[in-house]
Amino acid sequence: MKLELELEEAQEIFTVIVDRLLEEASLNAGDRATLSRWRSEGMKAGSDGMRALAARINSDIDRALQNKAKSAIQKPDWR
Repeated sequence: MKLELELEEAQEIFTVIVDRLLEEASLNAGDRATLSRWRSEGMKAGSDGMRALAARINSDIDRALQNKAKSAIQKPDWR
């Protein structure tokens, strides 16, 4: 099985996680501002940082799926 996220999908995941951090983590005002500024300025859809994040997410998903497939082969049938 092959699963690969598009750049926009990776950005949406990133945005949801950062928004949740901003809402729920006990950060001071300066840290919140820095995190919010990084999200809006540094991690735009076409930026190098977002491309690198999307590539990393896709490689991690691929590795997890390969490990799952490999471990399924190694399990005995009688369980």
